[in-house]
Amino acid sequence: MELNTFPTDPKPDAVRPHVADGTGGKPAGPPFYQDPPGFSLEQLARAENRARLVKPMEEDFPFFGGISLLFGTLFAFCLYKNPCGITYPLFTAFACLTGVAVCRKLGVPVKKDSWILLAFALLTGVGVCRTADMFLISLCTMALLLSGCIFALHQFYGDRTWNIGKYLSSILLYLFHAAGALPFPFRHTRNYLKNQNNRFVRQLPLFLGGFLAALPVLAVIVFLLGQADAIFSDLVTRVFHGILRPSLLFGFAARIVLGALSLYCLVCSCLLHGIPEEAPAGKKAGPAAVIAGLSMVTLVYVAFCLIQIVYLFLRRGTLPDGYTYSAYARQGFFQLLLVASLNLVMVLCCLKYIRPHPAVKLLLTLICACTYIMIASACCRMMLYVREYHLSYLRLLVLWFLAMLAVLMAGVTRLIHNPAFPLFRCSLAVVMVFFLALSWSRPDAVIAWDYVRHLEGDTFSSGDFYYLYGLSADAAPALEYMTRHYAPEGAFSPNELQICLENYGSRKTYPPYGNLTFRNYNFSYAKARKLFPGP
Repeated sequence: MELNTFPTDPKPDAVRPHVADGTGGKPAGPPFYQDPPGFSLEQLARAENRARLVKPMEEDFPFFGGISLLFGTLFAFCLYKNPCGITYPLFTAFACLTGVAVCRKLGVPVKKDSWILLAFALLTGVGVCRTADMFLISLCTMALLLSGCIFALHQFYGDRTWNIGKYLSSILLYLFHAAGALPFPFRHTRNYLKNQNNRFVRQLPLFLGGFLAALPVLAVIVFLLGQADAIFSDLVTRVFHGILRPSLLFGFAARIVLGALSLYCLVCSCLLHGIPEEAPAGKKAGPAAVIAGLSMVTLVYVAFCLIQIVYLFLRRGTLPDGYTYSAYARQGFFQLLLVASLNLVMVLCCLKYIRPHPAVKLLLTLICACTYIMIASACCRMMLYVREYHLSYLRLLVLWFLAMLAVLMAGVTRLIHNPAFPLFRCSLAVVMVFFLALSWSRPDAVIAWDYVRHLEGDTFSSGDFYYLYGLSADAAPALEYMTRHYAPEGAFSPNELQICLENYGSRKTYPPYGNLTFRNYNFSYAKARKLFPGP
């Protein structure tokens, strides 16, 4: 039922009379004042809201449908079987331009903070084609998806007062609404074609349906003709296995459809505006019980931190029997990391669910100070690990996380004394800066050069080579430098080094999907191929 089929009020200036007769104050009067049968006012309001917000998509369907189809085509061309090629930043740039174009088409001005998100996305995309580390590439992809969701929410919602929990729940709701908007692109396409007077456009669905229906018949005919003539069979084999491979065509087409539907549904989700902008103001609990609990926790933290200062930092006092300072320092690192992370969550929960009180602020400040001592203790312990066993991927990520956690705790400490502090915005900026530093530094390259710097020529062996062999192609420059400067005579058996280098060149210097081309050109793989040409 269309919304405009309901009768309108013949007396627009009339006032609906209300009676206090136990009806709950419902308006009395002629039948056209009653709710339409089968519809509540809430359902009608939701339908009107949906029609009003999705209407721009229907009116400008050529623009939104065309840009979605172009988005899907470039998504397939740039990223199909190409997770880290030079087309990755090109697609990222096009996605940023698409976001700006859609906002301007809908009359939504691009906010100042949104340009920072777009710059982060571009730098992250460029970082992908500079590394061969697939784990880091996966992190970059996740970071780009999250930044795209944050960009959309920031553009279409008033998010100035949102906290971290509100933003995370809003991202999930935004994606769920986009999944629920899946029928819209098909419905809008049908309506657009139905309203066209062009005969070719109106019959386009029939043409496409006939084309798809003929494919199975065509396959049977080609198979039979191939059995009838050897030359025709050879021609078909060359065409379908070299150019028109069914698996390649199906995968490419599937990604075009996926990319086009994703963009269209995400835009519809923005227009539906189904996320409440104001978080429900829950009733905060009293501070008495929390003060008692935090007092006990703070007392334990203070005692623990005093021990760290005396025994670990100042190295004064007597250790238990059988302990050395190195063994003492290496104990309990991951437990400290977990406690420091839990402190961050605990402080945020207390600020959100407990009524403000000077004692609560004091205790939370002490917990933040103790957390900094725990972070310093964890860093000290980890550096002892690194000094003895060199860097590894996990150790590097842990040090990176500890540095970021220390900066985030500074924002939380500020929030304790200034409730209006924009914690989410500052935390997002900190995470973006730290993530860009991680992705552009290429962890495998850092690990390899740290290992090479601690080598000595007289202790070099084939085990050192195989240690770096397990890293990605980002470690190739350090590996080449090591074999050129630190490979003494006798470290390898005859021809062993040459065989190892050729094996490295054939296994580690190729992108995941074949040779380097104009699509999957990657700077890290190109550098590794230059240093290790392979057999």
